[in-house]
Amino acid sequence: MRTKVSTEVLNALKIAVGIFIGALAYRMYLIPNDIAPGGFTGIAQILNHVLPGISIGSLVLILNVPLFAFSMKAMGFRFGVRSLIASIGLSLLLDYLPIPPVTDDVLLSTVFGGVFSGTGFGLVLRGSATTGGSDMLASILHKRFPALKINVGLFAVDAMVIAASGFVFDPSAAMYALICAFVLNVVLDFVLEGPGLARSHLIISTRGDEIAERIIKELGRGVTSLDAKGMYSGQDRTVLLCVVNRLETIRLRNIVFSVDPKAFMIANNAHEVLGEGFKMHGK
Repeated sequence: MRTKVSTEVLNALKIAVGIFIGALAYRMYLIPNDIAPGGFTGIAQILNHVLPGISIGSLVLILNVPLFAFSMKAMGFRFGVRSLIASIGLSLLLDYLPIPPVTDDVLLSTVFGGVFSGTGFGLVLRGSATTGGSDMLASILHKRFPALKINVGLFAVDAMVIAASGFVFDPSAAMYALICAFVLNVVLDFVLEGPGLARSHLIISTRGDEIAERIIKELGRGVTSLDAKGMYSGQDRTVLLCVVNRLETIRLRNIVFSVDPKAFMIANNAHEVLGEGFKMHGK
């Protein structure tokens, strides 16, 4: 029970910080410079330019309410409530956060707006919530039309928003919005998946036992052995799976090839590693 409460408190903190940072992105950089990098907030910016009597935050909320009505059951009660609160909070901050524009340099606003919004919305997602918008719309369309993939639907909605901004504002605004959307998604992935400080390695060798023994002894890392067969040679092979941090990668490589110069080694970035020797779940 206590664990559930602490988890909800941590989620609430992530959501609160996330919507605040996201609102800063729009209040300080994106809205003052007419940069609309997709999403319902981008649609609200365009509508606000055409209908200045309705605030951007109000427009975001008006656009989101029907989506929540349609998808609350599918999202699950807790996730839906957290998302609804996050959406309302973001809308209020967009209208009432007393933060003035920081710069009128469009390029700086594009980059920093993308960084801030990607960080903010990434924290909201890590808090097990969403602020609604085009990602929710894409999910609804996918359920109604299964052939339409979520990422395709999301791209289509955001692309239309960015294209529309070129007509409502000016063509250069659409170009800056495209750059901002790219920065936003890169930062969002970074926040969700982490900086990739670990490397996972697959090691194929006829001397797997000796390699594993040295890795355990010299690096203090666990090794998992997988039985495999070379389809070209028809010979049995041992495949070792080992995860180390970046600083240990060279040492691992030296161990492998000092034992078996003919070993075959594959390295991949591991954005998040949970378990003994790395980060524990929930921390």
